[in-house]
Amino acid sequence: MTKTNHQTNLSAVHLRKHMRMQRRSLSHCERQRSAYLASRFLYKLIPLLPKKANIGFYLDGFGELPTATIAQFCQKLDYQAYLPITTPNKPLTFTPIIQPLNKTPLKKHRLGMHEPRSKLILSANHMDAIICPLVMVDLNGVRLGMGGGYYDRTFAKAKNCLKIAWCYDFQVTDRLPKQPWDMSVDIIITDQRLIRLK
Repeated sequence: MTKTNHQTNLSAVHLRKHMRMQRRSLSHCERQRSAYLASRFLYKLIPLLPKKANIGFYLDGFGELPTATIAQFCQKLDYQAYLPITTPNKPLTFTPIIQPLNKTPLKKHRLGMHEPRSKLILSANHMDAIICPLVMVDLNGVRLGMGGGYYDRTFAKAKNCLKIAWCYDFQVTDRLPKQPWDMSVDIIITDQRLIRLK
């Protein structure tokens, strides 16, 4: 590992720790308020999506901006909402949720997150949009994830879908270092704004 890469990795470790602490410092009410504010910007996606769009998103569980409002948005617009299924070192696949979201049977997987119990699996290239978590994202769409590479592998296989970052506004920064394998997002949605990058 070169000195530059070593410094980048140390920086990423520090950023992940700092941002996770900042997210976890928010109260339940603050998180829910932020999710409501962010959900208002979802309606700006309508002109960019086909009717009956397939929307992939994730279940928050580690202090991320809550995502239940995404499921509600999909239900109102008659979009099909999907949750990711993780397989080590492979792109994510997706399975449909049952509306309302709390009717979807879930299980906890090895990374500590919840995913649906379902045998109906679609590849990422069937999604019209994928809304992803992150630690930080910059104004060029470069995202810093948790280091597993799941969304980079997934976005590399789903080139035609809208790639959307969903986060608190304090997770947006001017510039992050970009690695050769990093896949940028097209849109950033926060509790304060929607930023269209492409």
